[in-house]
Amino acid sequence: MTLQLRAVAIYSHSGERRGVDFVLGRLNIVTGASKTGKSALLDIVDYCWGRGECTIPEGEIRRSVSWFSILLDRDGEGILIARKNPGPAGKASDEIFFERGVEGFPDTPQPFVKNITADGLRAQLSMVLGIAENKHVPEPGSTRAPLEASASQAIFFCLQAQDEIASRRLLFHRQGEQFIPSHIKDTLPYFVGAMGEDHYLQRMRYDEARARLRRLEREYAEARSLANEASGTAQSLLQEAKRVGLLAPDVLADSTADLRALLASAAAPRELAYARNDDPAADLTDLETRRRRLRGELQEVREEIADVQRLEREASEFQVEAREQQARLASIGLLADDSGDAATCPLCDSHLATPIPSVSDVRKSLTALEGQLQSVRRDNPRLQARQADLESRRNTLEDQLKTVQADILTRISENERLRIEQDLFTEQARTAGRIGYYLENARTVASDEGIRLAIARARAEVSELEQLLDQEALEERLTTALGIVGRDLTRYARLLELEHGDNPLRLDRKNLTVVADTIDGPLALPQIGSGENWVGYHVAAHLAMHGLFRARNRPVPAFLMLDQPSQAHYPPERDVGEIDGKGDEDQAAVGRLYRLLFEYCAEYYPNLQIIVMDHVELLEDWFRDSTVQRWRDNIKLVPLSWLRSI
Repeated sequence: MTLQLRAVAIYSHSGERRGVDFVLGRLNIVTGASKTGKSALLDIVDYCWGRGECTIPEGEIRRSVSWFSILLDRDGEGILIARKNPGPAGKASDEIFFERGVEGFPDTPQPFVKNITADGLRAQLSMVLGIAENKHVPEPGSTRAPLEASASQAIFFCLQAQDEIASRRLLFHRQGEQFIPSHIKDTLPYFVGAMGEDHYLQRMRYDEARARLRRLEREYAEARSLANEASGTAQSLLQEAKRVGLLAPDVLADSTADLRALLASAAAPRELAYARNDDPAADLTDLETRRRRLRGELQEVREEIADVQRLEREASEFQVEAREQQARLASIGLLADDSGDAATCPLCDSHLATPIPSVSDVRKSLTALEGQLQSVRRDNPRLQARQADLESRRNTLEDQLKTVQADILTRISENERLRIEQDLFTEQARTAGRIGYYLENARTVASDEGIRLAIARARAEVSELEQLLDQEALEERLTTALGIVGRDLTRYARLLELEHGDNPLRLDRKNLTVVADTIDGPLALPQIGSGENWVGYHVAAHLAMHGLFRARNRPVPAFLMLDQPSQAHYPPERDVGEIDGKGDEDQAAVGRLYRLLFEYCAEYYPNLQIIVMDHVELLEDWFRDSTVQRWRDNIKLVPLSWLRSI
């Protein structure tokens, strides 16, 4: 499986399309003057691959383009990815279009509607590349989280931007960003094939086998303990069952079988001693309601008795007063008649200073008083009868109230008993559950159970998987893979006639750089001078790695994009255009570089594609045949008509 780049296309705001086509399995050169948009091709591929930031420089492209798109080729299948331009001030757009099985770009961006997220796009690309389930687990004590190799890391081996290819400190794409170096280091074993495709499944099997072995060993140890003598756990459960009342306090276990039987009896299901539908709280509420009602009625009766007693007392007081008045007026019977003057005393005929009532008036008062006394004597028996009735009613209510209060006290006592029973039942249920769990998991060892055989098999499986997952073996396989890379790296460095190229060269995984092992000691890339060497070692290292990727059919895109590899000899301000590759040392070095790229693609045809953006042009037929775009004389990535319309 190879994944290469068929074309890159951009769309204007008015819907026009500008495309750059590439040839699969060959060297593709886009040459032209500075500031024509050559470097933007790499940024477009990086952005459409799902990068979280659009690195296309601000300027004509960001102002005049509406959508960026790339067309990938997976063994003949076209895969289209389009991503909206975030605009001059935008960081990135989440409007991404992804479609498989296409033949080419649409004429306009109208079909481009968001149908995938950036995370979903990276997941789809990982699936397209054929990246299997994997996970790098850092060494114990490391602060790094486990990392799964994906398309996000695979692209680091395929792009070399202008400021990266000539760097003496950065070997891989985006290596200078935070966390990216650790991601490259952690996923490198997978991408070079040191970690097999089934490594993740083996890791899962290993974790499962270890967990199964620990469980079997735990069951075996507990079962042996139970078989030899009553285990501490079983004895503890037995004592707890006695304490909560599941077993009689005096029961004893003379053997393992007796102990298991007692525990099984304690774990047997049981019912509560009281009725489940009994609602003590409801009964207590009814009794409280009755007590309040009786107290109210009793208060009313007591108030009415008080009223009757008051009336009776007032009537008695009236009788006393009335009898005294009657006794005083009884002397009126001594008077013969009522003739005489009111100012003359009827007894002695003396003259009175103050007039007195007549005899007839006094007799009328006496008659009225007698009538009132008769009325009082008539009502008094009725009041006494009413008072007797009320006192009887009061006694009845007091008796009923005492009964209700006694019932309330009884119910409160019963509720407390029920609560204690409920708590006890809950504790018994908890203990029974623990005993049941213990009996279910703690089995006695018997010769026919095969538990020891299962443990032996689990240990053998764990041992076998440990050998497959052996970190030392993994490091050896990684060393072998990097040794192959170093061998090819040395060969390409000699073809490019790089400084220290005669020494053995290797890829330093720890520092992500190239190291030359000289007789005086190792020399890392930062210690090797000149831009020609830095560019040459970048190219040689990536060619060596892609050679390993292709030989082992690894899930890495089968294209390599290089931006301005001739800059060490011909920087942008020294755009000489056409060179013959023989005139001076600079021309010769550039000629060797492009010749190596051309012959490398021919060697690996059709499994690798190299795309180079540069401003030099070699006067060689093979170079002209490899040139897919030539941007000079106002020919740029963005047509001039687009610039005039913005």
